[in-house]
Amino acid sequence: MAPKEKAIISKCMLGYRCRYDGKSKPLPPEVIKKIEEKFELIPFCPEEVALPTPRPPARFIGDKIVDIYGVDKTPQFLQGAREAVKLAKEKGAVAFIGKEKSPSCGINLTSAYINGSECKCKAKGLTSRLMEENGIKLISEWEFYPPER
Repeated sequence: MAPKEKAIISKCMLGYRCRYDGKSKPLPPEVIKKIEEKFELIPFCPEEVALPTPRPPARFIGDKIVDIYGVDKTPQFLQGAREAVKLAKEKGAVAFIGKEKSPSCGINLTSAYINGSECKCKAKGLTSRLMEENGIKLISEWEFYPPER
């Protein structure tokens, strides 16, 4: 049997309590099993690199990632994104499976603040952008576990 390709995956989807609120967003075990049939998973949370858990929620305002208190956290998010890319290259990962709606890991949607309102906008998170720029394939969690419509 040939070795499986490697993929970085957002840790919160594997049950790690690393989200901004100190919780996780685990995928159902049968979904994890389905993903593991295709990939050797490498759990990683880019936000943990330079930010505490729990931490204030953050979202894009223009090109910056700002927390709910108005503090620019872009440097910390960028540091985590760069570490994610470094890990992917070191481990030979070919894909990044990201948590939707995250300003770091969103593949299709991310949190933003536009015209005075918070929204989940069609855009990539910062880590996802850097992964894609470095030739890492982006895979949304929704490819394995679509959201309820």
